[in-house]
This record gives sequence, structure tokens and C-alpha cells, in this order.
Amino acid sequence: MDCGVPFCHSGCPLGNKIPDFNDAVYRGEWKEAWSILKSTNNFPEFTGRICPAPCEGSCVLGINQPPVAIEHIEKSIAEKAFELGLEKAHKPTKRTDKTVAVVGSGPAGLAVADQLNQSGHTVTVFERDSEIGGLLRYGIPDFKLDKKIVKRRINLLE
Repeated sequence: MDCGVPFCHSGCPLGNKIPDFNDAVYRGEWKEAWSILKSTNNFPEFTGRICPAPCEGSCVLGINQPPVAIEHIEKSIAEKAFELGLEKAHKPTKRTDKTVAVVGSGPAGLAVADQLNQSGHTVTVFERDSEIGGLLRYGIPDFKLDKKIVKRRINLLE
């Protein structure tokens, strides 16, 4: 992309490796793009839809042209990963003897549960509402985040 200093990195609160996954997409390497994106983001299918994209506001291309559509690229990588079967449940090969309770099933609760599970711990998520998802399910309107996307991720986590 030849942007020199990728200011999009400083604009992204997750630290996504934006030029790296953009390059992989450009080369048609969807598996590589997914791997890069997942290395910093548990749920790209959510952030690619609801993030206010401060990375795009930091894009140097935006000085004299429209910035790179990073949010759209992120969403496209996520959807392509599901389409190609790259994203699936990841059961740890070895379990620890630790059991962890996570209170709340919003994005933070689900992300910590995912990370703890990947580390081999047994995790139980507690939610006061009737369905898992917290803010993702109850706070974001369907036109921004279709609840089928939330359910698809919850099914994988279960």
C-alpha cells in the first residue's frame, strides 16, 4: 500500500495489523488474512460491523482521497473465513484443572471466556438476561448487527 507509516495502527484500539491483512486480501490469501486478523481480535465479525473505525480516520490516504475502507475489509475477511470453513470451534488439546466463572456475556465477557477456554480452563458464562450476548444482543440494533451473526459466534463458543 506504500503508506509509509501506517497510522491506522495507532487508530485501532485492538492493535489490528491492518496493512498486513490488507496485503493478504489483495493477494487473495484469505486464510492468511484471517490468521492475521484473529491474532488481535476475538470477534472480527462484530467489530467489522459495529466499530466506529478510528483506523479509517487515521489513514494517511484520507489526506487527499477517501481512506481505505478498513472496516469493510475486516468484515469481508470474517465472512469469507466462515464461508470457507476457516473459523470453527477450537477445543483446547489439554485442559487445566481450573474452572472460571465469567459474569456477563457481552463482548468483553465472551472475549475473556474465549481466551480462558483457549488456555485450557473450563469456563462457565453467567448472564442475567434470557439469552447470551449482552450488548451485542440487546444494545445494538439489528440493522447494525444481525443477531444471526451473534448466534453463529455463540454456537461456536458453546
